[in-house]
Amino acid sequence: MTAPRQILLESRNGVATVTLNRPTVRNAFDGALVSELSSSFTSLGHDASVRAIVLAGAGPVFCAGVDLGWMAKSEPGSESQQLQDAGQIQRMLRAIDECPCPVIARVHGAAYGGGVGLLAACDIVVAAEDAVFALREVRVGLIPAIIAPFLLRKLGTSQLRRFCLTGEPFSAQVARSIGLVHEVVSAKDLDSAVRDFTELLLQAGPQAVRAAKDLFRQISTVSEEERWRLCRDANARIRDSEEAREGLRAFLEKRPPGWTRVPRTEGSD
Repeated sequence: MTAPRQILLESRNGVATVTLNRPTVRNAFDGALVSELSSSFTSLGHDASVRAIVLAGAGPVFCAGVDLGWMAKSEPGSESQQLQDAGQIQRMLRAIDECPCPVIARVHGAAYGGGVGLLAACDIVVAAEDAVFALREVRVGLIPAIIAPFLLRKLGTSQLRRFCLTGEPFSAQVARSIGLVHEVVSAKDLDSAVRDFTELLLQAGPQAVRAAKDLFRQISTVSEEERWRLCRDANARIRDSEEAREGLRAFLEKRPPGWTRVPRTEGSD
């Protein structure tokens, strides 16, 4: 009997949807899921036809983080195996974070531990108003080390210390107030809100969106002087592109640029 796929992948009208597919364990990730997510985001990032990616979860919750059953299988003292597992999860998160294509997280139900790390690696996060979040690693004697760089960038040191040290749950409204979530909507409006963001991305220049994401990632880790240089060079490079020339022509001619997609209506393909 064929094992069920760890993720579901659908691509339609320039939008790819990657769905975590382990609902019986609340989409907690094990080695197989981590591997599939890494390869999927690497592949989608190299597909020029993909303009936006939605990361979602099957079943009642978005993601409960690392599968503790999988983690507990490691033998005590097997540091090499622990390092291998940690490196695998780190590569997965970086594949999402560094994916050239913009990634939108669709969060429902709950996001715990590594699940919070997943959405922290995304560019845009939309959450249902009844979603619950928590960084509970300390409750089981662990620390959120692998996801810490993504959380630090999103939350800052103060909020990171509070929620990682207490392990307390917090609401979608709190998640938005601390910068983890961008938009909070009712559960019934979650898909519509995600669709609104994908439509916005489809109106933007595909190369420009990818170049902007790459630039923002680069300038976050360099000196101020290097930041000035990178931004100057990126501006000149993009202005000289065919996409920018088409965008300027379209603006002056009062018409949509060639890459623009017609917004979908309810019930349309």
